[in-house]
Parts: sequence; C-alpha cells; structure tokens
Amino acid sequence: MRGRIMENNHFEEEETIKEKPLSKPMVLACYLVALLLVVSIVYGFTGIIADILTKALNKPVSRMDITNSIAVVFLMYRLMRIVGDHWRSNPKNEIGTAVTNLPNPFYDPSFRKGPLLIQKEYSALVTKYKLTQLAMKKINETLIAGMDAASRQKAQIKVMLRHNENANRLLRSYNFLHFIKDADTTQKMLKNILEECITVLEKDQSDKSISLFRVNENEQLEIIESVRINAESIAKRVFSKGEGFAGSVWGKGKPDFENNVVSSDPRFHDLGLQATPIGSILGFPLNVDDQILGVLCIQSEEKDGFVIPSDLRTVEFYARLCTLILLCDKIKNKSKRGGI
Repeated sequence: MRGRIMENNHFEEEETIKEKPLSKPMVLACYLVALLLVVSIVYGFTGIIADILTKALNKPVSRMDITNSIAVVFLMYRLMRIVGDHWRSNPKNEIGTAVTNLPNPFYDPSFRKGPLLIQKEYSALVTKYKLTQLAMKKINETLIAGMDAASRQKAQIKVMLRHNENANRLLRSYNFLHFIKDADTTQKMLKNILEECITVLEKDQSDKSISLFRVNENEQLEIIESVRINAESIAKRVFSKGEGFAGSVWGKGKPDFENNVVSSDPRFHDLGLQATPIGSILGFPLNVDDQILGVLCIQSEEKDGFVIPSDLRTVEFYARLCTLILLCDKIKNKSKRGGI
C-alpha cells in the first residue's frame, strides 16, 4: 500500500514537472508561417538561379526546373539517410529487398536514430533531472530536520545526564550532612539545590538567577536562599499571596512561566529596587498536600522560549527537594519547641 502511494506521488510529481507543450493551434500556425517563409525564399532563390542558367546555357530554364532538380537531390539524400539510419539503428535490420536479405554489418551501438527520438530522449532527461533535483531537495530538507531532531535529542540527553549527576550529588550531600549532624544542614542543602537547579534547563544555557521564597509567619513570601540575587533584593522583596510573580504562583498553587517579561505587567513591578532586567521567569510552588510552603523562581535575561514544557518536569524535582528540606526543618523546629 505504501509503495503504491509513493508510486502515485512520483507520477504526480513527474506530471507536474513536465514542461507544458505548445497548443495545437499554435503548432499549426508555426508550421504555416514556416511554409510561407520557405516558399518565398525558394521562389526568390530559384528565380535568380534560373536567370543565371538561362544566360549561361542559352536556353530557357524555369523556376520549376530548378525546383525539380533540387527536390530530386534532396529526396535522394533523405532516402539515403533514412535507409542508412535504419541499418545503423538495429542489427536485425537486414540489407536488401524482398528478394535478397543480407546480414547487416552497419549496426552502430552509439547511434540514435532521428531528431524526433533525440528530442524525446532530451525531454525525458530534463524531466528526470528535475525529478532528481526535487528528490535532492526533499532529502536535504529531511536531513536538516533529522539533524535538528538529533540536536534536540542530544540536548535532552545532556540535561538528563546532568540532572542525574546533580541528584546524586545532592543526595550524597544530604546524607553526609545528616550523618555528621551539621547544624546548618537546611541552609547548605537549599543553597546546593538552587545551584544545581539553574544548570538543568534544556534550552536556556545562559546565566540565570534563582530565588527560593518561603511563607513566613506573617503569611508573606520572603527570600530565604538565592543564587546571583543582590542583598537588597533579598532583604526587601516580600510578597503577599497574589502579589508579584512569586505571589501569583502561590495564589494559583501550580507552576507558571513567562517567556517575554514586560515592565507593564503588574507581576513584575520592580518595587523601586535596582535589579538586572529579566526576560523570562519560571515559578514552581513548594506544596505538600494543600499547604504551600514557598515558591521556587528561576529568572533569565533571555527571552523567547527560555522555558519549554519539559523544563517544568525537571525543575519539579528540585522544587520537591526544597519542599522536603523545608518540611524537615519545620518538623525539627517543632520538635525543639516541644511541638511533637
């Protein structure tokens, strides 16, 4: 079935590529004009020759006599060519008449009979050439598409390997910090998680910054850990639910991203603080059941496609790790206060 479809497509392409022939009325008009031109030339030429021969031979020579002589010579020449071409074109064409049939020694393998045949072969070659060009174009397009797909696949594999290495490092760090009972386990782990998280976006490999917000006792988001965020922003950027981008993620309770940040968007009001302009941002809520502990935000200076859907799945892992660390810290603090 597939072969039949491909054959039909090939036939349609061939029919499309073939050069459109001249219409029959135009062909007829072409030969009529040619006939008139030939008649006028022959008439004038034979008149001149007839006058010259009449004076030279001292006897009347008409245009018809000249025309007949030329016609006989041309006829003999054409008959000679036709018979000779007939012998050269096929070894089975014997020499002779109905009475005598001699073997043909004049067969020429390189000979092609007649201008019409050559014209037909030329048209076929032109069509074949154009079909080949079309096929090469399609092959080139397929090759480019394949290379693009391979590049994307390579980038995905690279991110997956990096993600795996990051996860191993984080788990080993967490195990070790717990083993030695480090007092700053929470802060160290959050810092490590953020530093690893900014390396796993599939498309955007440019410099990025990352902020981890936690819901404080006043029911506001405050930055408790960050990478490449200035100290003033850390101290002053506090958001209520629904306020700013982080607050909007908190309010929605689900991941969100923006690939073209504009200053007119109320979610990105600078609060009067100087900061590096951002082009794209991704936010992921740190939720346990129906409770949201905070929001993880990644910012980039790049626009147009900084975040792609697969990035959300990757960042979710780091958001869950942050949630785990914050939850463990919360349980630990309650335990110290005698809460459990």
